[in-house]
Amino acid sequence: MAFFILLAILFLILWLVERNKTKAYGNLKAEKEAADSYVASKQSEGNELFESKRREALDYYQKKTKSADERVKAAGLEVERLDKEKADLQQELLILNQDVLCAMVSVDDYANLKSDEIKNKLTLLKSQEDELIKSEKALEVTNTSSLKRVVDSQKKQILRCFNAEVTSVIGTITANNIDSVRTKLQRTFDALNKIFAVDGVQISQEYFAMKLEEMSLVYAYMLKVEEEKEQKKAIREQMLEEEKVRREIEREKQKIEKEESQFSNEVKKLMGYMQKAKDDVEKQLYIDKIQELEEKLKALAADKENVLEREQNTRAGFVYIISNIGSFGESVYKIGMTRRLEPMDRINELSSASVPFPFDVHALIFSEDAPSLETLLHHHFQDQQVNKVNPRKEFFRVDLESIKQLIIENHNSTVQFVDIPDATEYRETLRIESTQQNESSASS
Repeated sequence: MAFFILLAILFLILWLVERNKTKAYGNLKAEKEAADSYVASKQSEGNELFESKRREALDYYQKKTKSADERVKAAGLEVERLDKEKADLQQELLILNQDVLCAMVSVDDYANLKSDEIKNKLTLLKSQEDELIKSEKALEVTNTSSLKRVVDSQKKQILRCFNAEVTSVIGTITANNIDSVRTKLQRTFDALNKIFAVDGVQISQEYFAMKLEEMSLVYAYMLKVEEEKEQKKAIREQMLEEEKVRREIEREKQKIEKEESQFSNEVKKLMGYMQKAKDDVEKQLYIDKIQELEEKLKALAADKENVLEREQNTRAGFVYIISNIGSFGESVYKIGMTRRLEPMDRINELSSASVPFPFDVHALIFSEDAPSLETLLHHHFQDQQVNKVNPRKEFFRVDLESIKQLIIENHNSTVQFVDIPDATEYRETLRIESTQQNESSASS
């Protein structure tokens, strides 16, 4: 009995232990689950915090990287801008240097020199160029590390190339291409210096300036020779004109003297007839005839005096204003002067085969000092000269009213002007051409 009681107690104890164990296990499990939940919660918070910090760090890195890229890009653009600005400034400096060199050797510097004086200057300049080469100032050596014999060889080569090209280019100078020749010289100078830069040899600015001056002297000499030819031609034409005037005056004097002699002889003859007249009627006829001849003799005496005055006064003459719209167009006038007794003879000569249509006269102005009046007109309309190089051509692009006003103010107001030229042959030519065009259009 006791055994069963003891066994029952043992089972009870075991049950209590097991129940407590189960209860403890349940509590431990709940605590573990709570702990796991807490750990999971904290782990999730940690992951979120890590991800947040990672994103922040990534954003910060990306921003910094982007900022750095932008700064690098901006720096690159700034470098490009500065490089372009540098290139522009170098080009501007090159142009300025060229302008300075060209300004130093203007053709106008030799305008007052004769051709032989310009030729002497050219010879002297050639000598100075040779001296510059001998003194080794015609070239610049920028690389001293190369062998002397190599440098000397390159110096000879660049100088030979430059001089040959300059001689060739200068030999092509004309009045139409002086600017392009100057540009070719500049390009030759730049190109050779660039090619030989690797060898450390350059043409000096001083030597280049001499070559530009040589070009200007050659051009000035060419212009001056042409100008002197024109001057000699003008002098010959003036001498021929003076000789024509002299012969014309001489012919007029002979004509007047011949008529005076004829009229005087006729008067003497009539005087003899009058003295032998038998009645007053016949005598009166002779008297009337004698008086008529004496009036003619007085007129001849006046003409003779005028011719003698013109012979003695070499400045008396006619200033003419003429145009040729068929040859030169509207509002182009030739303003010239002639000492001819018959000024139209000179104008007819100008209307020779050298122009397709004859000149029309707008005014013939007699003056005791015709050269001064002509010079006044030429100087006043100097800016309107058609030929800016050779003013002796005497053509001006100006309106007729301006010429009128100047003559009225400086000569007299009685000069008669023809405003609208006849231009007969020109207008008839236009009419014929118009008719031909109309007929051609009708036939087609």
